[in-house]
Amino acid sequence: MTPVLRRLGRAVDSRGRISSYAYRRFTVRAILYGAGLLCLSIWLAALGARMPAMIVAFGLPVLGIVMLAATARRLHDRDRTAGWLMAWVGVQALGFAPLDRLADSEPVLVIALLLAMLGFSAWFVIETLLREGTPGPNRFGPPALREGRGRRPEV
Repeated sequence: MTPVLRRLGRAVDSRGRISSYAYRRFTVRAILYGAGLLCLSIWLAALGARMPAMIVAFGLPVLGIVMLAATARRLHDRDRTAGWLMAWVGVQALGFAPLDRLADSEPVLVIALLLAMLGFSAWFVIETLLREGTPGPNRFGPPALREGRGRRPEV
């Protein structure tokens, strides 16, 4: 197998753990790469190069899959299953529901739903980006190395 395919395979592997420090760095890089891909795709489309723009834009879903795998590893570091990731995807998908049609007839329901979505999203961000992983080994493996620090966390 080529090194590029091996590296891509490791990137989409959701097994194991990733530290909060490494995940924050990865998230910032993924956001910057995504913004760069989106800008390049729009620029190419504006120049009339639609096929290259579509090829570049195809990198966005690939980046999304890699980000989902990294988030699953981050949840494992917190000793949570990747099922919480599916709950987050569901909450995000609910944001595309036509809630404005219900706003006039059921305003309390819409407000409660939006507050629940906001609360769950805030919890998820705190859980994945801000909290440290569980100390020592858990059911998902040994503690993650703190990327850039070169040492395992204290147990």
